[in-house]
Amino acid sequence: MMQYTCLLSSICSYIGLCSVYFQSSFTYRFMKQKIFTLVLLLLAALSAHAQVTTSSLTGLIKDEKGEPSIGATVQAVHTPSGTRYGVAANGEGRFTIQNMRIGGPYTVEISFVGARTETRANINLELGQPYVLNVTLRAEGAQLQEVTVTGTSPRSILNSDKTGAITTIDRTALQRLPSISRSLSDFTRLTPQAGGAAGTIGGGSNRSNYFSVDGSDFNNNFGIGGNLPANGSPISLDAIEEISVNVTPYDVRQSGFTGAAINAVTRAGTNDFAGSVYGYFRNQSYQGSRVGDQNVVLQDQRFYQYGARLGGPIIKNKLFFFANYETEENRSPGQQRVAATDAAPFGSGTNVARPTATQLDTYAAFLRDKYGYDPGPYQGYSFVAPRTKILGRLDWNIAQNHHFNVRYSQVEGKSPSFPSTSRSPFGGYTYPNPNGNGTFVNGSGNRQQNSALFYQNANYFQEANFYSLAAELNSTFGRNGSTTNTLRGTYTRQNDPRSSPSSTVFPFVDILGPNGTPFTSFGTEPFTYGNLRDVKIYSVKDDFTWVLGRNNFTAGYQGDFSETKNGFQRFGTGYYTFASWDDFATGKNPVDFGITYSLTPGYAQAFPSFQYQQHSLYLQDEVAVSDRLRVTGGLRVDLTHYANTLRAFPLVAGLGFAG
Repeated sequence: MMQYTCLLSSICSYIGLCSVYFQSSFTYRFMKQKIFTLVLLLLAALSAHAQVTTSSLTGLIKDEKGEPSIGATVQAVHTPSGTRYGVAANGEGRFTIQNMRIGGPYTVEISFVGARTETRANINLELGQPYVLNVTLRAEGAQLQEVTVTGTSPRSILNSDKTGAITTIDRTALQRLPSISRSLSDFTRLTPQAGGAAGTIGGGSNRSNYFSVDGSDFNNNFGIGGNLPANGSPISLDAIEEISVNVTPYDVRQSGFTGAAINAVTRAGTNDFAGSVYGYFRNQSYQGSRVGDQNVVLQDQRFYQYGARLGGPIIKNKLFFFANYETEENRSPGQQRVAATDAAPFGSGTNVARPTATQLDTYAAFLRDKYGYDPGPYQGYSFVAPRTKILGRLDWNIAQNHHFNVRYSQVEGKSPSFPSTSRSPFGGYTYPNPNGNGTFVNGSGNRQQNSALFYQNANYFQEANFYSLAAELNSTFGRNGSTTNTLRGTYTRQNDPRSSPSSTVFPFVDILGPNGTPFTSFGTEPFTYGNLRDVKIYSVKDDFTWVLGRNNFTAGYQGDFSETKNGFQRFGTGYYTFASWDDFATGKNPVDFGITYSLTPGYAQAFPSFQYQQHSLYLQDEVAVSDRLRVTGGLRVDLTHYANTLRAFPLVAGLGFAG
C-alpha cells in the first residue's frame, strides 16, 4: 500500500498571563518591580487517530463445476449474543461481511437455490483481520459425498490475508499469562518485534506507539511521563476482549504511529449473564532476597487490587450491557530518614538526619498554635498510591444490518512524591552567617539530602485521571450487503493536576542549618499549587466501504480536535527561606523569598491553552486477484492545523536591556 501523509508541523508558543517576583533581602536583588515573564509551551504535534474495532468474514462460493454461486446467501450468527449478519454473493461468487463483532464462536450458514445448505460452526474472528471462508456447494438431491469447506485462520502465519506484521492477544491469553503491572504493556511484549521492558516495538521509541481502545485515543498526549496515561494503566485488563499489535498494517485507516498501532476492544455482554470477582496481592515476600552472594534488604511493600465484572442481556438478542469496577492500592516506604535523638545522634547512621526529634516536634507545635497549620509527621509514614477504574458498555442490535455500541470508562489515581530538590537561595550567592562570624557561600545542598528532614505535608501527589467516551454505529446497505458504513465519535480527557497531602494552603518555607544548607521544610510544595496538565480530544470518524466484483473499496474522513491547558505557577503559595528557625519564629526577614501571582482581574490563576486540529482523508482499494493473492493500494492525507493567534502584551514589548 502506498501511503502519503501531508503534515504541517508547527511549534506553538504562548505568552502566559502571570508575573514572577523575586527579591533577596541581602546581596542579591533580582527584581524591584513586577514584570511579565514569557511562558513557552513547546509541544510536539499531537496525533489522534482512531483505529479498527471490528473484524470481517470474506470468501468465495462456487458450485461443483467451479462456477460462482451468484446470489448465494451467507448468514453469520454470533452465538453468544445472537447478533446476526447477512450478505449475498456478488457476480463473481464473492462475499464480504464487514464490521463484525470480534471473537465468537460464530455459526455461518451458506444457502443457494438448488444446492444443499452448508453450515460452518466454531469460527472465531480476530480484531482487524479478515477470516477467509471458501465454500463449494453440492446440488440438492445429489448423492451425499464429501463437501469442501475451507477456512483460513487469521492466526496462521501463511494466511495471505494478513495485512502486515500483526500479533493478536485474545481473552484467553489475557487471563492465563502472568502480569506484574496488570497493564496493557505487559502483553504488548508478546509481539516478536517488541524490545523489552521499555515498550519499544519495531525499533521505534515507546512514544512512537499509538494505543486505542474501542477506537478512542488512549495516549499520553501531553508528553510528560510514560506513553500510556493514568500512570500506564488506563483500563482494567478484565474489561478487555482482545488486543491487536500492528507493526506494519497496510491499511489507510490506521495511522499516527511509527512504532506500532496497539488496538484494544472492550468486552460486551451476551445472552448469558456472566461475571467474576477477582483480587491480586503482592508484597516484599514475593521478591528475591539475594543477588549473587549478596543479601538484599527487602523494604515493606504491599499491592492490592480488587475488582468485579458483570455482563448480560437487557433484551435477549437485542440489547446487552457490560460493567467493570476495579480498585487498587500500592503502599511503599515513604520517608526512611529519621530525626536525631540522644541515643542516635546525627551521623550515627546513614539515615539519621541533623534535626532532632525534639526540635521538629517543637516546630510543629509552634505552627499549629500560631498559624493553625499542621505540617504532618516527619518520619515513619508510608507512600500510598490509590487508583480506581470504572467501565460501562451497551451494545444494541438495532436490526440485522445496524449495530450500535457506546462505552464510558474512567481512571482516577494519584502517586505521592517528595518535594522538589530545586530551591532558592541559588547556589553561589553569599549570605550572612547566622553565627555572626563572617559569611558563608551557599552550597548545592537540597532539601532531600541526608542532613535535612522535611514534614510529610511538604510532599505532593501527582494525580493521573483519564476519562473516555466512545460511540459507534455500524450499518450495512444493499441487497447483497455490498455497502457498509462505520460512524464513530470519541472523547478523551487526560487530567493530571498536582495536589497536596494537606487541604490547608500554606507558604512553603525552607529553614537553613548552620552551614547554609536545608535543615527542615514545611508548607505547600513550591511547584504544586496551580500545577495542571489537561488535554481534551474530540474525534469523529466515518469509514465507507463497498464491494464491487473483486474490489473492496474504502473511503473515509477523520477529524481530531484537541484542547490543551497547562498550569505551572511556581511559588503560587509563596516561598520563603530563613537563615534559622529563630529568624522564622521571631518574625525576622527571610534571606530570600518568591511569589507568583496572576495579572488577570481578581488575580485568578491563568491557564495557558491552545487548540489543535487534524483532518484526514483516505482512499483504499483491496483487489482479490485470486484466492491466494490480494493487492492493496491506498492514499491518505493528514492536514494539521493550529488555530491559535499569538497575543501581544504591551508591557513586555516595552521592556529592553537598556532599562
